[in-house]
Amino acid sequence: MKPIFITWQDRHERPKVLRIPLWIVVVPCVTVVVLAVALRLLWNSPWSPQKLRDMLDQAQSRNDRIQSELQRGEAGLSAAQTAIKLEEMDRDRLMGLAGIRPSTEDSVPESKGLFARDSVPDVGALLARAHSIRQGYDQLIDWFGRHPKELGRLPTIRPIHANHPMVGDFGRQTDPFTGQAMNFPGVTWAVPIGTPVWATGAGTVIAVGDQPRWGKFIEIRHDERVLTIYAHLSRIDAVEGATVNRGQVIGLSGQTGKVIAPAVFYAVYLDGEPIDPTEYLLPETSPTTAPAWPGA
Repeated sequence: MKPIFITWQDRHERPKVLRIPLWIVVVPCVTVVVLAVALRLLWNSPWSPQKLRDMLDQAQSRNDRIQSELQRGEAGLSAAQTAIKLEEMDRDRLMGLAGIRPSTEDSVPESKGLFARDSVPDVGALLARAHSIRQGYDQLIDWFGRHPKELGRLPTIRPIHANHPMVGDFGRQTDPFTGQAMNFPGVTWAVPIGTPVWATGAGTVIAVGDQPRWGKFIEIRHDERVLTIYAHLSRIDAVEGATVNRGQVIGLSGQTGKVIAPAVFYAVYLDGEPIDPTEYLLPETSPTTAPAWPGA
């Protein structure tokens, strides 16, 4: 490999010669070219810094999506557990009203929690409970299919529209006139005067009248055990001895009797004892969604 010669003259015009070996020029150039090619290949390879950052971002994004899906799954299973619990309560209440003893053969013990720190979501238990509820409802459907009149007699709807607020709960309350505690045998809804009041189940009107505490009132007997009372009415549209169906208008709300504002008082008696009427109410049930089965 021939060297490179560089010649020039100094200030005295004497020739000067610089001998440079060729490898001193070639090696750096080749090195630069090799490094450039290597960097180019690295930049376009799957292991380039930019692509590694992109892969890391994608992995983080996937992890965030997975975490979000897990959270939604946990929320969904918790909601399912709550819904199943409510369904069990409704089923047991209906079976109790129908006089049917719930079967315990397929009962599943309630878990301590779907997402305890040291446990795995028990989806199998939820499915088993749902199956048990389905069997209970099948039993109810079969029973009511053989006793259709009993279904119409159950007071399972509100006596007024559901958008009116409940202002008096069942149990011990304070008398607004005397300030003394008293037993309150029913519930009260605040409603404008003249609001239609309907029978909550099929039955026979056994009494209508007017008295100081409850004002104008109606009593309906649904069967030998269940009786309902509607009070503080402004008008009575039912007559004693008449048969009424679920959802039939029996009067209008008012402010009669011992009440400080327009309201409707409603009570349910079972075997002569007052019980919480909400135990009979089925969710989202009104005369438009509950069939008016004949009660006689």
